Amino acid sequence: RGPLGSDRYDSELTHIVTAAPQARPEGRGAVVTVPWVRNERAASAGLKTTSYADNVIALAYAKERGAVEAIFANTRGELCEATGSNVFVVVDGVLRTPPLDSGCLAGITRELVLEWCREDGLEVIEEALPLDVLTHADEVFLTSSIKDVFPIAVIDDRQLAAPGPITMRVREVWARHEAQGIDP
Repeated sequence: RGPLGSDRYDSELTHIVTAAPQARPEGRGAVVTVPWVRNERAASAGLKTTSYADNVIALAYAKERGAVEAIFANTRGELCEATGSNVFVVVDGVLRTPPLDSGCLAGITRELVLEWCREDGLEVIEEALPLDVLTHADEVFLTSSIKDVFPIAVIDDRQLAAPGPITMRVREVWARHEAQGIDP
């Protein structure tokens, strides 16, 4: 129990944790960009919260269009994240992902991909990317605890060969490191 309204400072909140088996996603999927943005300056930017209204609406929008995920820009028009995943793109043979100041969640899988790929000599750049990078990126994949490294074959109406060679390499890096133990 907690107090009514937004005042949580002096209350003793009840914490609820649930666990349930999750089906593994297909081998690749489609995403759509949504007309709504993440506010990279919000008090909750980069936090994983139970305030999922924006995600629910965006994911429903994606599902109505046959996609498995929805991609958000931030208020600056930069690529940010998906509803429950981080986004990586390959441009000119280089793996790139938005930096945390884009407002994206500092996902565990994202961080491990960055760490493990760099350990294995794969160049990965964290940089601000315009949302329209999705219109010309050679490869795109998502990362999350459920999806691991998930190739994207369709962005809006644009077809991509997925998984591409860099994505395949990242998946191999992921599988090798993941096989070494469940505690990264």
